[in-house]
Amino acid sequence: MSIDPQHALSEVRKNYGSFNWWRNRVVVPFVFGTATRLHPGYPGYGEAVHVMEEDWDTLIVLDACRADYFEQVAEMDRYDEYSSRISLGSHSSEWTRRNFQGKRFGDTVYVSANPHTSLEAGDSFHHIYELWETDFDDEAGVVPPDAVRDAAIEAHEQYPDKRLIVHFMQPHGPFLGSDVQVTDESSYWQAYAENLDYVLPFVHEIIDAVHEKTVVTADHGQAYTGGIKDYLGIGGHKPRLRFPSLVEVPWAVVEGDRREIVAGEINRAEGEQVQDRLKDLGYL
Repeated sequence: MSIDPQHALSEVRKNYGSFNWWRNRVVVPFVFGTATRLHPGYPGYGEAVHVMEEDWDTLIVLDACRADYFEQVAEMDRYDEYSSRISLGSHSSEWTRRNFQGKRFGDTVYVSANPHTSLEAGDSFHHIYELWETDFDDEAGVVPPDAVRDAAIEAHEQYPDKRLIVHFMQPHGPFLGSDVQVTDESSYWQAYAENLDYVLPFVHEIIDAVHEKTVVTADHGQAYTGGIKDYLGIGGHKPRLRFPSLVEVPWAVVEGDRREIVAGEINRAEGEQVQDRLKDLGYL
């Protein structure tokens, strides 16, 4: 990443007295970010998975799903193979940019409840189902998983010669699948686990419907938001950080029939409510 010295100096002059600016723009990305990327104990360092280079017909992405919680909550005997992998990012925007941005995947259709798909890679796919635009539940504050399931099955039927990526927002909050009142770290992880348990049946319905080789994974993990982590600016899932809880993601494989994949043209996404949805989901 190149840095414009004049712009950087202007930013420092404008914000030198702001603790939040120093924390979010300097300490987190450059101090914590560099330290966690270079730490010799970092698991799988240098072995992050590029999802488009892997062998699958359908890729199901669970947003902010940690590998350890997936292993605890999911029925692991449903999968033919399982391993944890290292994500290319600790934030949806970072993961999307590093996997898709500036590349052309005319052989792939993307069904997404996450607005970062269109924001960061809106011109990378044959077609994007922008569910954050068409199926956002204002009361729930998120796209519900049944809408993602229905769109995924429709996409599979409409584009039988394309690879399919299906991006749920769960277990990322808001936690639809839990009535737990989050008051501390223990209650937070209980609600998170229940939200993961809530979305998995919809995942399995897609797997049963497509009957093809499917991988269930995540864009990134999650660190608890609260206390000292919030003060330091490293709660949630900030980009550039490489804590294991943020980048160790599940890679669960279900074998099946194979599609005959044919490349097509690239079509640009047209969603108009990106900024509003990012605010709704707590990204801004």
